[in-house]
Parts: sequence; C-alpha cells; structure tokens
Amino acid sequence: MRDFKVLFYDAPSPMWVFDINNLNILDVNKAATRVYGYTYKEFLGMTIAQLRPREDLEMMFSALSGLNSHRLKAGEFRHTDKNGTVFSVEIISYSVEFKGRPARVVVAQNIDDRRAIAGQLEITQAKLNKILETTGVGFFQVDVNHRIIYWNYAAEVMIGYQREYVIGKDLWEIFAEARHTDFDTKLEEAIAQNTKVEFTYYFWPVQKWLNISAYPLADGLIVHFRDITESKLYEERLLEKIEQMQEISYFNSHYIRKPVASLLGLASLIINGNVADNEYREVAGHIEACSVELDEVLHKINNKVNDEFANSLFEQVETFSITQLLKKIAKDFKRAGINQHIVVKGCSKSIDFFGNRQGLEIAVKCLIDNAVKFSEPTSNIELCLEIIGGNVILSVRDFGVGINRQLVNTIFVGFTKKSVARKLGRGLAKVAEVAHRHNGAVWVESQPAKGAIFSMRLPVSSIAGHKKCHSDKGDQSLPGVEVTYNSELNYIVTDWNGFHSGHSVKTGCFKILNAVITHGCTKILNDNTHLLGTWDTAVEWVAKTYFPMLQEAGVTHVAWVYSKSTFSRLATDMTIESVAANVVTKPFEDAEEAKQWLITQPIRQYQEA
Repeated sequence: MRDFKVLFYDAPSPMWVFDINNLNILDVNKAATRVYGYTYKEFLGMTIAQLRPREDLEMMFSALSGLNSHRLKAGEFRHTDKNGTVFSVEIISYSVEFKGRPARVVVAQNIDDRRAIAGQLEITQAKLNKILETTGVGFFQVDVNHRIIYWNYAAEVMIGYQREYVIGKDLWEIFAEARHTDFDTKLEEAIAQNTKVEFTYYFWPVQKWLNISAYPLADGLIVHFRDITESKLYEERLLEKIEQMQEISYFNSHYIRKPVASLLGLASLIINGNVADNEYREVAGHIEACSVELDEVLHKINNKVNDEFANSLFEQVETFSITQLLKKIAKDFKRAGINQHIVVKGCSKSIDFFGNRQGLEIAVKCLIDNAVKFSEPTSNIELCLEIIGGNVILSVRDFGVGINRQLVNTIFVGFTKKSVARKLGRGLAKVAEVAHRHNGAVWVESQPAKGAIFSMRLPVSSIAGHKKCHSDKGDQSLPGVEVTYNSELNYIVTDWNGFHSGHSVKTGCFKILNAVITHGCTKILNDNTHLLGTWDTAVEWVAKTYFPMLQEAGVTHVAWVYSKSTFSRLATDMTIESVAANVVTKPFEDAEEAKQWLITQPIRQYQEA
C-alpha cells in the first residue's frame, strides 16, 4: 500500500480515483490539483462529470458503459479546469477496490502540445508534398526492402512511369536496366557506408543523363535526380566542335594550301606574261585540276560544319511504329530515284518501339547509303527487321563486292571509338552513336564478292513494355550464360547465348566468378558458340578488370571458343591481346578442341604476374 501511495500521490501526471457507481471522486494526487486548479478538498466534493465540458457529457456517459469490467481503458477526451479552460487529454484507467468500494484509477495526460506539434507536422508535410510535387527535381523513396514508397511528379515525367504503377514495386523492377551498373553500385555504397553519394548516370531507356544524389535513412533510402541531358549534350557538341575545328585547321594546312598555292602560281605566270599562246590550254587544265581539288576539300569542310545529326539527339524519345518507319525509308529512297531496289523484310506485322525516331531514321538511311555505294545498279538491297531475345534487330544487306578483313577490323574499332568512327565517314559514326544512345550495338558480317550485312541491335526497355510497345515480341529467350561444373575434370564450363550488352556481360562474368570460387576451379572452358552480335563495349572491362579477378580467384587457364559472329570474334581477340593478368588464354574454333587443350594443361599454383 505504501508503494501505491508513492506512485499515486507523487506521480507527475494528474491521477484520481472515482466510484464507478456514482462517479464521485474519492482521491486525487498533487499533480491533479496543480493542473486542474481545484484544492484537494474541492476535488473530493466533485464528480468526474464536472471535469468535462457540458457538450461532451453525453459522450462521457457513453464511454463509461461497461466500466464494471477489469480491462484497461484508454482514449482521448476533452477536460476543463477550474477557470473553464478546455484542453485535450489522453485518459488511461483501470479498475481497483478503494476502501471496499468498486472504483477506477485514472491517469490524465495533457496532449494539446502533442496535437499542436502534430498539426504543425501535418502543415509542414503538406508544404513539403507541395514542393516535391511542383519541383522539377525527380524524387523517390524506398524502404529497407527496396520497395518504392514515394514517387513524385517530376519522376513520372523524367522516367515515364506513373506513380500508381511504381508504388509498392521493387526498385529493380522499375530500374531493371540499371541493375549491376554504377547506379546500383552507388546506391549500395550509400547504404553500406551510411553516407550521401552523388554521381552522374546515363539512363538509356529514356536517353537521359541524370545527376543523382542518394541519402540513406534508418528505414530506407531517399534518391533525387535532375535531368542534365541538354547540358551534357551541349558539352559533347562543344567538344566535337573543338575537334572539328582542329580537323579543319589540319585541312587548311595540309590540303587547302597546296591547290591554292598552285592556283596563285599559275595566275602569276599568266599575269607576268610567262605563258606562251600554245601553253594556255595546258595551264587551263592545271587550273581546272587545282579547282576540283580545292572544291573537294571545301566540300569535306562543309560536311563537317553542317552536320545535322547532333541536333537530332535533342529530340525526345517517343513511341512509334518501327515497321512504318522502315517502309517510309524505303519509299523515300525509291522517290530519290536510286537504281537499286530496296526490299523490306519482316514488316508484315506492326511493331511499336520506344526510342529516338529521328535518330534511328538517320542511322538506317546512312546504312542504306553505304549499301548503295557498293552495290551494282538494279541489284537488291534488303532492309530487314527481326525481334530476337527482347531486341529489335535492324539489318541492311547488300550483294556487292564485300568488305576485306582489314577494313572489317577498322570498322570494329570505329564502332567502339568515336575518333576512329569519324575517319570511316559521317554515316557509320552516326549509326554507332544512335546504337549507343539506345544501349545497343552495331556489327557487320561480310565475305569478299558476297556483299555485307550491317546490323544494329536495339534492346527493348522495361519502359517500352510498360507503355505496351512491341506488339510482336518474337523470341523472348533472354541473353545470358549457363554455368556448369565438370566435377570429373574439375573445370567450369560456360555457354553464352543471345545478344549481350556491357551490362549483361558483367552480370554473366560475376556468375562465372562465383562458380569458380564455389568449386575452387583453376580452369574455364568459355564457349561463345551461341553468342550473337558484338559485345565490344565490355572488352576493356573484361581484359583489365575481370581477368585480374579471375587470377585472384585462382584461375590459371581459359579455353575460349569463338562465336560465329565476326565482331564477337574480334572482341575476343582484342580481349585476349589486352588481358592484364597471368592467366593463359587461348582461342579455339570448336568446343571439343578447346576441351582437349584445357584438360592437358598442368594445374599450377597462383603466381604473381
């Protein structure tokens, strides 16, 4: 009983005991007299109804029903003090026996301050929501399970997903194309190190450069991002213009000076009367030759200055019928009066695509222009459309003289490096740029005297699927790598299939590395037989970053089976030539030959390169 008195009378919150039959107050503590303004004696002459505003009495009597139970009761009500001031309280009561009478003990807590703070928080939250919904900065929040719990209007505009679609979904379902990229790495870094990270990222499905900041929270992550595409493209164009001016300066010093000097010399001969009558025809011929040479140089300079392609990159990505686009292009060439016949294949069904329509039109026309140059008059040029493994494949095939191996090698390097691409001509440089903007690739297959096939792969993004593009999805088998362990001979076997980007190559490589570590293998049979197209964008990473990882994991030998694709073979050769690790790597034409070589190689311990 002594403990109860201490807890009751000295409690910081107002407390009282009341009779459940007549509601008379039987006892109160010091805090109640201080908060409500009544003396102890005044309290004992009151009922609990006198602590309520008159308009709340009906609600009070309703709440008192069932007080004979012994359960704990809680709720929020309004009370008045001796001066008539009304304030809100949170009530907790429980049943007791007080001096032989059934009663309840009540604890009252003033919650006006808490409600005021909550109201201010609601106002602040409303203001914050208004700011977030009107700002041009994209903003989203995820919980600890990577579920999206907030997605503002600017994010809808920039990324293309409506709020109703993304809320509750896994982050990597929405940003599927960003999995295992710098975007993924940076977000994980923010969480692991509990620190803000800021980085620039190109999100290819919408072809936008984003400046991204990520802030870790106790219960998730906040990410905001700004669209910096225009400034990024302006910067690229500025750098290209600088390079362009350097090239023009080179033309001026190496190509323009010669014909101009010749013309000045010939003019001087004529002015000074040093040309005989019978020599005028010969001099005129020299003047014509110099003029033609000068005209060709000026034409090249004009092409460099008046390149309309860069402007097309500012065009917004959109949903359009790629089928209708190819048919339009074929009609445009027919109207232009070319001698060759453009045959369109694979366009019997309508296929929608989400991308840069103007850029793709320019790229396809460049490929056809190239085919026309190397085709016989009246011959066919095939413009083909296929859907393979979630990729749109556009191909232009001619039946001309073909391309020799040296030029094919140059084209391969050109599609990887802009500086080399421009030396191949404006057309192929544009094609490579469009493909890369779409996270795609370009490659060529050719045999002398049998023509050439230039192909462009354009992956279909998850946003395209959300927008219900791609009505005919064709073969939907996903690209990847099957990794198995040969327990009898203790080596890893990989079987790559489909088209691959730099992203998918990295994903597959880490899968292989995990198998190597799990089984403790030192040898890999890397089979590219079923790999399609090119993976040139991953060459440097595989050679300089991945192979050192394999060496660190204990790998000593890799038998590499070539793909049938010319560009894939070139990527393999370039990788092997550039490997920065002490791993013996040898290419083969077939898997059986590679296997026989691999199993005859001695098992050696890791050695520092």
